[in-house]
Amino acid sequence: MNRKQRRATHKRARPAGSLPAASAGEQIQQLLVDATACERLRKFDDAVRTYKRVLQLQPDHAEVCNNLGRVLLTQGKPKDASAYFARSLVLMPQLLKQYAGICATLVALLPPLGDALRKQVHAWPKRLTESELFGGGVATIADNPLLLQVLQSIPVQDIAFERLLTSLRRLLLNAAHARNAVSDTVHGFACALAQQCFINEYVFATTPEEDSRIEELRRALGDALASDGAVDGLPIAALAMYEPLHMQPFAAELLERKWIPALDNVLTQQVREPAREFELRDSILRLTTVEDDVSKKVQQQYEENPYPRWIHAAGQVTPVPIDQYVREQCPAGAYAPLGKTDALDILVAGCGTGQIAVAAAQKYLGARVLAVDLSLSSLCYAKRSTPTPLADQIEYAQADILKLAAIGRSFDVIDCSGVLHHMAEPLEGWRILLTLLRPGGLMHLGFYSDAGRKDVAAARAFIAERDFGSTPVEIRRCRQELLKTPLASVTRFTDFFTTSECRDLLFHVHEARMTIPAINAFIREYRLKFLGFEFDLPVLHQLQNRFRASGWSFTDLDRWHEFETENPDTFSGMYQFWIQKP
Repeated sequence: MNRKQRRATHKRARPAGSLPAASAGEQIQQLLVDATACERLRKFDDAVRTYKRVLQLQPDHAEVCNNLGRVLLTQGKPKDASAYFARSLVLMPQLLKQYAGICATLVALLPPLGDALRKQVHAWPKRLTESELFGGGVATIADNPLLLQVLQSIPVQDIAFERLLTSLRRLLLNAAHARNAVSDTVHGFACALAQQCFINEYVFATTPEEDSRIEELRRALGDALASDGAVDGLPIAALAMYEPLHMQPFAAELLERKWIPALDNVLTQQVREPAREFELRDSILRLTTVEDDVSKKVQQQYEENPYPRWIHAAGQVTPVPIDQYVREQCPAGAYAPLGKTDALDILVAGCGTGQIAVAAAQKYLGARVLAVDLSLSSLCYAKRSTPTPLADQIEYAQADILKLAAIGRSFDVIDCSGVLHHMAEPLEGWRILLTLLRPGGLMHLGFYSDAGRKDVAAARAFIAERDFGSTPVEIRRCRQELLKTPLASVTRFTDFFTTSECRDLLFHVHEARMTIPAINAFIREYRLKFLGFEFDLPVLHQLQNRFRASGWSFTDLDRWHEFETENPDTFSGMYQFWIQKP
């Protein structure tokens, strides 16, 4: 069909609301083919028009929003491009995992941002002034939709960005302290930065001058609210950049006033949602007691610092049968299919703040999830954060893995990732979980690699030698000291960039590390079937090719041990793998 014929077809088409689903789907697919062809031929105006036709039929098409942003950026329309990129992140928050690519896009959209990043990194620890950072002031970048969306959605994950935001926070605090008037745009940016600081749990470095000004600001706000006096929004946003608002004695009074939408969003994040989590404490089922000494210490850490601080669940996820998912992840494993597409009973053992439990409910067809954890604070965060459509699929409960055998339940799938290595006897925890797994059942496990965490072990030794505590103040101080040493390599872990996650990474009360031979010995002892390590699919395919070229079996753990010995960073995150019970 040529272009003229396609135009005639579009003109004869009925309004989008009256199209049958199949017809709309077919039209969208054809439009996508046309749009990508136009891109390839550099007919960008045609590509934009065609992508926008798709959005008329399906406004929440995340891929099209992203593609449209890409074309508009190529056309030299950065602000329009940014709005579509931001929309794609709203629709599919899982795209935020592509953090490096998003940052590169931001710099392409906002050259002044890239300039400011380079200037502040070079000047650190000196905090640059507004004029030194931006010729046109903070307003130069303050209204960019993609930048605002990123700040409100995920902790920054690189030191350059962290240092720039640290300086911008100081500039905005000084403006609030001096009672300087700022534009609505800059006020909105201050609110987004306050949300970022809450997400990262105030991990940015502070100076004594900032601490003093925050104390004055807190006192002045309290006095004004108590006397029913006038209160500007910028000082509240500034305080929220340094301390959580729900911890302020006047938090309730803040909710009694009307604020601009951006500041009201901050109040929702920092006052309403924490209050909701506290309300949920009595609704969490207590399945077992917690009596083991190490379990109690781990429990206390996660009561103080629920982990991880995730914000948005993945969007537009189509659930698939568990058999399909495991076959894609473990293509070389001798897997015996479960054959279940409904009533799939899943245990998430050590669910933390619920991110894994929510993901399981989303991606596995027919999933019914019991998610347990030691920490009541983490469970309340999880329950509050669970999307409403998934709430009936997930049951949250407080329990210790050491006592789970007493609950009298069994499961088709058990997920225990990043948990057992925080137990006094990790293999004992694994044995207990096996008793809850049905014959033929699947287990997904994650252990820290001894080879892959050499720099983490060295950083923990550095911390112990210098007697750093694990309070937020000490964590902030320690991070800045580490960044002056070769141990700054730990910034490769995203956990370095929030207080709770940094505590989990470097200050954990109990951490054990595993080796492939130890995993292999356990698997052989219990006659389990090793199905394969889990990687992102592109990495998986690369590793398959390397094993194939060496004539190695992809499920041979002895070969994997040789490979890791030669490539110690292979499992720098964790060993994540699937096994099947006989």
